[in-house]
Amino acid sequence: MFQPNPPAPKAMPDAELNAKIAELQLQPEGLVAAMALIEEQSRLRQEDALELSKWQLEAQMHAATAPAPVEPNIFQDPVASTPPVSSPVFTENTPAPATIPVEPQVDSVPSYANPSAAPERIEDIVAALNASYAEVATEPESLQASVAQTSSAPEQVFEQPIVDAPEQVIEPEPVASSVAVAANETEPERDWETEDTSSDEEVGPTQTGFALSWSWLAVAATPLALVAAAIIKDSGASLAQSVILLSTVLFATSLLASVGSMAAVRASSSLTIVSRAAFGVWGNSLPAILMLVAKLFWAAAFVYFASRVISPLIFNQPWFASVAERLVFPAEFTSSLFVLIPLVLAGSIIAAVGGQVVLRFQQVTAVATIIGLGTFVYFVASTYSLQDLAQGEAIAGPSLIDLGLFALALFGFAVLSFAGDFARKLPADTPGSKVFFLSFVSTLFLPLLTGVLGLLWLFMAGDTLGTSFTSEVLATVAASAPVWVFVIFVVAVGLSLLYLVIASLYSLSGNLFGIARMPGWLAALIGAVLVLTAVLVPSLLVAVSTLHESVLELVLLAAVVAAAWAGVFISDALIRTRGYHEVSLTREYGFYGRFNIANTFGFLLAVALGFGYLNGGPQLSSWSGYLGDFTPDIFEIAGSNIGIAMAFGLAALFPVIFGIPRIKKQERNLAELDQRRQELKEFLDAAQ
Repeated sequence: MFQPNPPAPKAMPDAELNAKIAELQLQPEGLVAAMALIEEQSRLRQEDALELSKWQLEAQMHAATAPAPVEPNIFQDPVASTPPVSSPVFTENTPAPATIPVEPQVDSVPSYANPSAAPERIEDIVAALNASYAEVATEPESLQASVAQTSSAPEQVFEQPIVDAPEQVIEPEPVASSVAVAANETEPERDWETEDTSSDEEVGPTQTGFALSWSWLAVAATPLALVAAAIIKDSGASLAQSVILLSTVLFATSLLASVGSMAAVRASSSLTIVSRAAFGVWGNSLPAILMLVAKLFWAAAFVYFASRVISPLIFNQPWFASVAERLVFPAEFTSSLFVLIPLVLAGSIIAAVGGQVVLRFQQVTAVATIIGLGTFVYFVASTYSLQDLAQGEAIAGPSLIDLGLFALALFGFAVLSFAGDFARKLPADTPGSKVFFLSFVSTLFLPLLTGVLGLLWLFMAGDTLGTSFTSEVLATVAASAPVWVFVIFVVAVGLSLLYLVIASLYSLSGNLFGIARMPGWLAALIGAVLVLTAVLVPSLLVAVSTLHESVLELVLLAAVVAAAWAGVFISDALIRTRGYHEVSLTREYGFYGRFNIANTFGFLLAVALGFGYLNGGPQLSSWSGYLGDFTPDIFEIAGSNIGIAMAFGLAALFPVIFGIPRIKKQERNLAELDQRRQELKEFLDAAQ
């Protein structure tokens, strides 16, 4: 017999479901119980949807077979002056006239009630439940408002009979609306470049592991390796020591970049967000802020380095003298302005746009710098002979260690900070071994070739060329090479320096987003203003020689913080054997928790130890080296920068000693969650 009212739902309402899951969350193994409850409620809501569809079909059949009484005044003009017909009065024994039910339109049935469209929602349902298994459990109050908006219409329909307003019946979806809300809340953590992105941009421009090589080739092709070779040569090291030291530094840099890229792919996020797995979601705040300051120092140092390389070209132009006389600033500072402002402005715009623009610029930079490197190889091979190669005298071990740690501070940790910025856009199913191999190869061989070739050139050209090269790179090449070699070299160096600024601002923007959510363009703008302020103000107020020493000291101070952070992060990442849970990286109640006390304490202790054994300079780091007073001979044995290595080594021990059981438990929980997700997918497939 046809029932005039729709069937009562067997599934819990959203508010009751959220309250029940919140209660289960407080119990041991509550996550598993919450997942089981969500699966059961999903099954019941599917049954409710089927029952409602069946009832709607019966309502249509009943409406088609019921006799329709004809009323004479049904088409009467409502504004006519005829008196209204009085409503009949019925007694208990007098049956009321049947109300004509409005036939529901078949086209008005929602698309998700169509079985042919249901399989398209299976993956969405599984992904949503996996992404928000704990969101609906621990934030019921914040979700009830959004749930009420989407579920109020179905609840009102169940309270009314079909004869009153059958066209208002809305079939409830098989999955709670709170699940979809929670899934959508995780999206901004993954795409921070722009708020309004197309579907292609959400996937990311780096579609394959080979595309990642462009970013590393663009970084590796910068003249930093050539300048590092000149610094090592100027320190008095022999040719053999210089080659071994440069190779060791570049090998360590490639390892850091490879591990960072692999971790970023596993989480599809920048390293600032991935490091929450090691420190905790809230515990990562202090390391992230300190790394933000370190990245600011690196970005300022790279911009300052670019200014020192390019500004002599402008300073020596005939037209520059007349322009500089009209300005109140010193001539050298004015030439820096002509370089810094366009360089940082262009870098910030490209970094803010991101996506395909950055990828295309990486490709152009990599191709141009490889051509420039080939031209440089031809010039050195055709101009100099190995018979002119001077071996040089070896220097003491502590000085060699200082050089290596300084080069690692300038290259290694900075490249590690870039690692997750482009690797995070790779597909999540990209093999980690492939990412590791491509990153390692791309960051090792090209700078190694550039650095070794630069060392051979400097040792063959003599001391005069080496001394002038560190201060005026382009002027030295212009005086030694033909014009066509110089032009190609200038184009390659200019593009590589611009990309170095772009990568620094891009990484700085990602770190800002990891601390406080903001649009990508705003993060890039703030980063550009901070970098310009950090470079222009000291350049105007401080002498050039003093500023140069201060920049070197800042690089070493930032290296201590970066070494401690890298020790914890890399050790934690190498222990893990599977990918990260992305929702837990953005929610304090996830698998990684609010605080990881052991790793956070180890980070702070490593920073204190590193500063204590960093025998800094007289400008900004005169306060460091406070632990060296208790062991004064250590600086004579291991060098003045040994605190960087100590900070890395101590920080790397804490995840190994205290973190392995915790990481194994997290991976067991993730494996169980994946198993339940697969079971849910199989159940939904069978239900269709």
